[in-house]
Amino acid sequence: AVVSTQSTGLYKVTETQWRSITPDQMKRNALYRDREALVEKDVLRTDRKSDFYKGENNPNVSDMYEMLMTYCQHNFDLGYVQGMSDLISPLHTLYQGNKQHTFWSFVGYMEKMELNFTMDQKRIQEKLSELSSLVYYCDSELYNHLEREDSSNFFFCFRWLLINFKREFKPSEVYELWEVLWTCPYDTDYSLFIATAMLLQERDTIISRQMNFSDILRYINDLSGTLDLHTILGHAEALFHQIRSQEDLPFNIRANILHLSDTPFSSLGKSFDTL
Repeated sequence: AVVSTQSTGLYKVTETQWRSITPDQMKRNALYRDREALVEKDVLRTDRKSDFYKGENNPNVSDMYEMLMTYCQHNFDLGYVQGMSDLISPLHTLYQGNKQHTFWSFVGYMEKMELNFTMDQKRIQEKLSELSSLVYYCDSELYNHLEREDSSNFFFCFRWLLINFKREFKPSEVYELWEVLWTCPYDTDYSLFIATAMLLQERDTIISRQMNFSDILRYINDLSGTLDLHTILGHAEALFHQIRSQEDLPFNIRANILHLSDTPFSSLGKSFDTL
């Protein structure tokens, strides 16, 4: 990546803006104090087992704090929301501590991900609803089990969708997964098909053990680092093409998830919104 002189200058100006806040000003700026406290708390616990971040007084941790505080100034309306440190951390590792490259790559990434972090969580709720529709369409038995166990809100997948599965795969695989999502040629949120493939892979265990919400959440979290990325990606791609090839898809999958313009009139009204 190449960072222009103009971008370098803008970063320095933006960084100076928050660093120049005086202690007296800080006393009267609750928003700043809250954001700084959250950034500081999160960077101290993000990927600290990684060679790049482990150890006391690690400058890479300090740099991540600086970049996230600078992002708060760059995108003042959004600021910092828990989970953003998980998105910037792999980028900082990739660029081996080059703050300019990391920061502007993070800014570009957040342009794609910003709606995930809004206070009303509207986009995340939409994603969970769309994931629910896909699972219902692909595996009604699994969906019915989740519904019986008060788990059909799919909140146990919240972390997956919030930070693009960053904690679910090995660090070396995260870059490959993100590249698949960034370069997806289809007009769809491909993360939904990856999440569906992951759930279908674990469906027998979830059903046979009669897992309730707490069981599923614990089980899903314990899968972190154990999943085979290439198997999941293969299943997701096959699932996408299989679903896309169906002629009589429910309206919300065809129109809202796949964004197909040739929606058959006969499909209108077959929405899962009432589930």
